[in-house]
Amino acid sequence: MRKPTLDSFPCILIITDMQTNRLEYCNKYAMEVLAIDSNKTTEYSLFDIISKASSIFFESYIRPTIVSSRSCQEIQMSLLLNTNEKVPVVANVELVESKIYWSIYIAVTRDKLYQELLAAREHLENKTEELTLLTRIDPLTSLFNRRAAIDDFTKVIHQLHRNFVPVSFLLIDIDCFKKINDTYGHDRGDEILIDLSSILKKVTRTSDIVARWGGEEFLVVLYNSNIENTRIFCERLHIEVNSIKLTGDNNLSISVGVAALKADNLTCSDVIEKHVKEADIALYEAKNNGRSRTEFFDDINLN
Repeated sequence: MRKPTLDSFPCILIITDMQTNRLEYCNKYAMEVLAIDSNKTTEYSLFDIISKASSIFFESYIRPTIVSSRSCQEIQMSLLLNTNEKVPVVANVELVESKIYWSIYIAVTRDKLYQELLAAREHLENKTEELTLLTRIDPLTSLFNRRAAIDDFTKVIHQLHRNFVPVSFLLIDIDCFKKINDTYGHDRGDEILIDLSSILKKVTRTSDIVARWGGEEFLVVLYNSNIENTRIFCERLHIEVNSIKLTGDNNLSISVGVAALKADNLTCSDVIEKHVKEADIALYEAKNNGRSRTEFFDDINLN
């Protein structure tokens, strides 16, 4: 077996002068990859074979580091190949007396794999976000479902503990929805649910929570909305909903029950359940009083 030499190594091996940056040695592999004339090695500078960005990196980081610690490991740089193409490389550097010894490994495959891994991770993260969103969204109306509404308001509760603002719970029910389905068909019933959902999105703010609570019931949580503002909101909501035509002069109507969150109720373990129940009692009152109206829990005489 022929005695191996440095030319047998499938990596770039070079030696540069610490002061002048001149190449003093290149192995055969380096000469082939970098197109260096073996008879003119010393005419080349380190900066002839590395990119401009890598030159700046050398002066600002590599040189000071090897002066202080004598070596650098796994340095990422860019080399200029004989085709004038820039390729990523990983270099290990050692300072011996006034000479810098470089072992450099082309990292195109590693870089490609790294980019593929990043792309795969991003794809998985996007898919996870999509799946998470699907578990929170009602497929018919594209509103949040009950679970998402509870999760989001649980987060709001933590904010309210730090800085309380008035919050109103609105439970909304479509009047005579069963009759609508029986009269116009379930497809028209689904269209009504979608139309109402669009109105709820239109009249609410990004700080509010809007969800399909179940069937023809919807929950709206108005953030930083006192009773007076909530009354105005409900009046506007009734007008908007009445614009949905069923047939002829027959328009859609809703009944709304409202419960106001009080600061001293924040300590309740079932604060969401408590106020939704109060809104439901107010909603029942609205139904009993002729529908197409809003009732507030605090206005109801429960005696």
